[in-house]
Amino acid sequence: MEKNINNRTSNNQTSLHIAHVIEPMEHGVFIWVVDMANRLVEDGYKVSVLHSIRENTPINWRDMFDTRVELIHVQMSRSIDPVMDMKALLGLTKNLKRLNPDIIHTHSSKGGFLARVAGFFLRKNNRLLYTSHAIHYPLIQQPIKRKLYKYFEHIGYWLGGTIVACGKEEYEIIRKDITNNTGKRLIRISNGIDTTQLMPKDYSNKNEKVKIGVVGRISLQKAPWVFAEIAGKLNKLRNDVEFIWIGGGEEEDVKMLNEAGVTVTGMLDRGDALKLIPSLDIYFQTSAYEGLSLALLEAQASGIPAVVTKIPGNDEVVQQGETGYVGEDKEKLMAYLSALIDSADEREKLGKRAKQNTEKYFSLTAMADQYKNEYQKMVNIDSPLVAVSK
Repeated sequence: MEKNINNRTSNNQTSLHIAHVIEPMEHGVFIWVVDMANRLVEDGYKVSVLHSIRENTPINWRDMFDTRVELIHVQMSRSIDPVMDMKALLGLTKNLKRLNPDIIHTHSSKGGFLARVAGFFLRKNNRLLYTSHAIHYPLIQQPIKRKLYKYFEHIGYWLGGTIVACGKEEYEIIRKDITNNTGKRLIRISNGIDTTQLMPKDYSNKNEKVKIGVVGRISLQKAPWVFAEIAGKLNKLRNDVEFIWIGGGEEEDVKMLNEAGVTVTGMLDRGDALKLIPSLDIYFQTSAYEGLSLALLEAQASGIPAVVTKIPGNDEVVQQGETGYVGEDKEKLMAYLSALIDSADEREKLGKRAKQNTEKYFSLTAMADQYKNEYQKMVNIDSPLVAVSK
């Protein structure tokens, strides 16, 4: 069917073209785009993904996308690089002009900024969504760098488009700092996951030791030094625990975790990582910042109770004392871990509640429906969007 947003098919159906722009082609944001793009083409949308390649982009990344998703490589730098950023901007602008999508949906700070500039030049800024996935400038330690990244967020907002916050606290930060307390062109849509890809935990299958782990790249965002410190202390105090980090990172970070008694698997493909989640007894996430962690959602949906740091996103997923625990400091985190280590019954009770809570409030279907409603509003279509007949 030929795309035309002003006309209807004979059975009152409409096809829209969504162009996703993503720079961080690894881990949470990448998986989010894969799941969303695949869901949209299944629902009858035309989808293009303009993307970079990172060092840790999965080798089989093309196979993770539905074959109907159009993939276009536009290399963007992770950090600020004026020469490469200008090349990326020109590449995005050229490709978006050629594609002429109905909606531009961009992700994370670098891709989000460049795509909003391109959208402004192409006069498509009123049909642009920017999902931040973790507004992290408040946590940047260097004052000048923090101000610079905040400044870019202000410029991006001025360029137009609607910002999508993934969690309640992230929404409040953006509302106060970026929209000047107005909340204009700002909405909140919680992340969702495809639970059909997950395997539920079998509580009858007992580990010899209580297995405590996390999934993700070892990075500054995940605060691996906190994980290592607590793991090291608990390993010295007791002999009934086993710590594992499902992922990889820089050699010095891996060494730090190993010295604390943490097993580091190295980078795994998504399928292998998902298979390891149900083997955990406790999901332990020490992140310094998150948007709404997909790995945490996947663990909770698999039936794993969680102990996490009190940051935006974590305390929205983990219900205190119901699906896990949120700790304000290292002492609280260690106390919560110890309590769960000592009670298999409590772990099972919280894990089962976590599975129910995630399936109810954080499903891919619920998230996709909210985004499709926003797409619909932006193109001023009167009736609900439905799939194009195959």
